[in-house]
Amino acid sequence: MKQHRIYLVILLITIIGFILVEIYKPKPVDWTPTFSNKDKIPYGCELLYKVLPNIFPNQKISDEKVPIFSKKRTVKLPPKSNYLYVFSYFRVDSLSLVKLLDYVQKGNSVFIASENFFGLDDTLHFQTSYVKDLAINDSASINFINPTIRKLSNYKYQNQAADTYFDIKDSTKNRKLFTILGKNSKGFPNFIRVNFGKGMFFLNSVPMAFTNFYMVKNDNADYAFKALSYLPEQPIFWDEYVNKMSIRKSVKSISKSREAKGQEDVQESPFKFIVSQPALKWAYFITLSALLIYLIFEGKRRQRIIPIMEIPKNTSLQFVETIGSLYYNQKDHKTIAEKKITHFLAYIRTKFYLKTTEIDQEFKTDLSNKSGISLREINDLFDYISFVQNNNYIAENQLVILNEQVENFYKNV
Repeated sequence: MKQHRIYLVILLITIIGFILVEIYKPKPVDWTPTFSNKDKIPYGCELLYKVLPNIFPNQKISDEKVPIFSKKRTVKLPPKSNYLYVFSYFRVDSLSLVKLLDYVQKGNSVFIASENFFGLDDTLHFQTSYVKDLAINDSASINFINPTIRKLSNYKYQNQAADTYFDIKDSTKNRKLFTILGKNSKGFPNFIRVNFGKGMFFLNSVPMAFTNFYMVKNDNADYAFKALSYLPEQPIFWDEYVNKMSIRKSVKSISKSREAKGQEDVQESPFKFIVSQPALKWAYFITLSALLIYLIFEGKRRQRIIPIMEIPKNTSLQFVETIGSLYYNQKDHKTIAEKKITHFLAYIRTKFYLKTTEIDQEFKTDLSNKSGISLREINDLFDYISFVQNNNYIAENQLVILNEQVENFYKNV
């Protein structure tokens, strides 16, 4: 009967251990591309939003829950400002698009990092395409055109993160309006500036470059800094108008796109794989059971160890001698003298209840009266202390003289 209870206890412990493992196992990483400035997940933009004050010092940075060109906006915009939007796609209705174009035409700047620009691409006469000759596991690299900020070696990203580029319709009018600011390793533009009225559009086809995951990799944060540095120093409006429906649509479109490229985003945990295989599952549980049995029967000591209690030693004197020898061997006579003086002044405060913050003639007279030492000797002692304190270096014989005068004071008190 007793043996059966032991087996039941072992079984119960195994079950409890399994439950605890499931409860306290690390949460899986959320790879949802939210691009939100509140999210610390890999594809959030919290890091970028936090460093904006460093890129635009002394400028107001607003977190907008509705687009700045929306009818719902009630706060008046400043005369000049920047609009910043980072998401996997950019889509607005026709009325909002007209207001956005009017906003730029009046002299404001818009920075949009996205893979698709629905509506805006037709208006500005461009479209986005994908690099098709990259293998699934290839890495894409991007860089700037401007030689003053161009990096010697390109910024590297995974294929699906940086394979989008701009296909600009070739015309004389477009060549005047468009300026290519950056290209990928294949020579296709992925960062452009579009002059529109008095303002400018800055369009970037690599929104993943501004997410937490890629900004902490290598020196890729430098790319985000330099790309945003094209914006003039004006108040920043970060568009956080991304509802749950748009996020779901974005995730679904990205998933379909990646499935079309033959990529697999689902990552199974090792434990799920183990329990899905019967042989591995039994091996796992048998190992856990054996470990528990060993802990129960062999984990406790056969005989309690009696600790040896040593008598506490007073090592204060040894410590002082060691420190003193250290300073003496290093010929640091000035430090030894300062510590000697500090100890001497503390002795005066404790012994005679005199303040040592100001060493004047009244203090010396009081010390002479209380200690019984002549005023002449007191004056000589403090004159030498003043000499030591005012010199950056003292010789060994000067340290000896100071020590003799202080020790004479202690003996004659």
